[in-house]
Order: sequence, then C-alpha cells, then structure tokens
Amino acid sequence: MSVSQRRLSAIKLLAFAIDGTLTDGTTWWGGEEVGWLQRYSARDGDALRRLARHIHVVPLSCNQTASAREFAARFELDGRWIGVSDKLAALREICRQYVVDETNVCFVGNGFEDVGVLRAVGVGCAVANAHPDALAAADTVLGPAGGDHVIEAMEPLLPGVAAP
Repeated sequence: MSVSQRRLSAIKLLAFAIDGTLTDGTTWWGGEEVGWLQRYSARDGDALRRLARHIHVVPLSCNQTASAREFAARFELDGRWIGVSDKLAALREICRQYVVDETNVCFVGNGFEDVGVLRAVGVGCAVANAHPDALAAADTVLGPAGGDHVIEAMEPLLPGVAAP
C-alpha cells in the first residue's frame, strides 16, 4: 500500500510505539535496582531530533519501563504518553494538547494494540515484522523490522521534514 504525497505533506505530528518499533521487543531484567532494559538505536534518536525540528514528535506507548522514559528524556521528547493503557484515548489527548487533527498525524506501530490508532490517523505505518492485524490496518508497511532504524526510514516519507 502506498500513501499519497498530499496525505504525507499534511502531517504535523509523528507518534510512535516503542516496543517492537524503536526496539525489537526484547527486554532484559537488570535486577531490582535497574529494572527492565531495552536496546535503542542512536540513529533513530538522531532521526527523531531531526524530525522534531519540523513537526511534533511524540512517543505513544504502553511501555512502562524506566528505560523508555530515559530514552524519551535523552532525546527531549514529551514522555506524557509513555505507559498508557488505552492508546486510542491517548492519541485523542495528544491531538488536543498539540492542537492537531488526527488526519494530520502519522503513527508508526507494530502490535495488535496499535490497530485502532493505525486506523484513526491520517497515515498509519507498520514495521515490517508487525502483528498481522497491524499490517492489515496500516496505510503503508515500512521496510525495516522493529528496532532496525524504523524512525530513520520515516524521514524520506515526510516531505520537507528532514534535510538530506
């Protein structure tokens, strides 16, 4: 499935899931003092910074780990919607807070819990190895699998956002 340039050029906010999108979905237990650990790509972090110069960039995730919050803080992202239980309700709150219509949102997700958001936004993107229902709900499927520079792959899709 491909998305029209008109729809992509209307994007004002990029939201994304964390587990299975920024990560490959793997977690490691670091002990009581550390908690759950995840691996993130610095290249995706850099891509998020570049994108944030042009549009709003907001994590929208059920992930409740300290590592997810630390990633958001390190890359100066609004972490208010990390650890949510209802992603669609959270999307609506994000749109109210940022004064953006859902049709002007691009969401990148991977899981069954992302299906409602993928259908609600102007452009829904799934990672290559997403849940079958997420793949079916997405407007486009990205080349990379979760954790393999997914946000970096978004840059060329959003015209005028990132400099080459």
